[in-house]
Amino acid sequence: MAFGKKFTMVLILLLVVTLLAGCAQEKKAPPKTEKQPLKIGVLPIEDIMPMVVAEKNGYFTQENLQVELIRFQSAVEQGNAMQSGQLNGMVTDMIVATLMKDTGLDLKMTSITLGATPQEGRFAIVAAPGSTIKTLADLKGKSLGISHNSIIEYVSDGLLKDAGIDPSEVKKTSVPKIPLRMEMLFNKQIDAITVPDPMVTFAEFKGATVIAQDTTRNLSQAVILFDQKTLDEKKAAVAGFYRAYAKAVEDLNNHPDQYKQLMVKNVNIPEPIAKDYSLQRYPKPQVPTEEDVNNILQWMSEKKLLKKDLKYPDLVQKI
Repeated sequence: MAFGKKFTMVLILLLVVTLLAGCAQEKKAPPKTEKQPLKIGVLPIEDIMPMVVAEKNGYFTQENLQVELIRFQSAVEQGNAMQSGQLNGMVTDMIVATLMKDTGLDLKMTSITLGATPQEGRFAIVAAPGSTIKTLADLKGKSLGISHNSIIEYVSDGLLKDAGIDPSEVKKTSVPKIPLRMEMLFNKQIDAITVPDPMVTFAEFKGATVIAQDTTRNLSQAVILFDQKTLDEKKAAVAGFYRAYAKAVEDLNNHPDQYKQLMVKNVNIPEPIAKDYSLQRYPKPQVPTEEDVNNILQWMSEKKLLKKDLKYPDLVQKI
């Protein structure tokens, strides 16, 4: 019995020592690192869907990130927030990104959002319902609603030149706000306009005719950009951001129907076409090609929009 009692005491002591050791290890365990914050400016456009899905599915949290998608209704407000240092990054087009770089803002485009293929992120020139304009040649001498010095004008010029038409043969009319541009088209106050999807689809729904679209040559691409300070000081966070982004792209491409309502909630889609409007197929994170960037730079230089002699490496950084 004495031996049995001693053996029991030894087991108890061993158990106590083990528990104490465990407590000591718990006390010495390093504190959990704080989530790395990233503030990204977004507009209610299709390009933001991978980020919205990554946020919804917790992929940013899995990467120990606190990504805040700061929503803007105006590209001007978004740009001002980026310039004033309120944002780490934003979604925009390559014309805006280049203009911001030219003004002295230290930033880099790190991935396209749509536009890895011409079919992604459609832009089109559409003629008013009932119009006799059926081809780009019919546009000569007619009015075309655009926004000057923008991706809209760049796409318009590209489509016209591809058809052998000098853009100066068309009366380009500046109507910066897309809703007003659409209204003028439907009221036949303007002969044709250039718009992106889903407005192209809505214009077709209302009886407008697509006379040219950039689905055979890459003209329109949106991009994600970050300021250089973020890229230098938060390398791990930006890399984690894109790992989460890539997971969301897979979800969107493999199960688009699951995210239809999420798209309707976060993207400006006119109500009459929302039910039947399909999600885009999204590319994996990738930098814009040198050819696409150089085409933008050439067009901007010809229009004398740039003060600096910017090159591809000045504008793009691969993560």
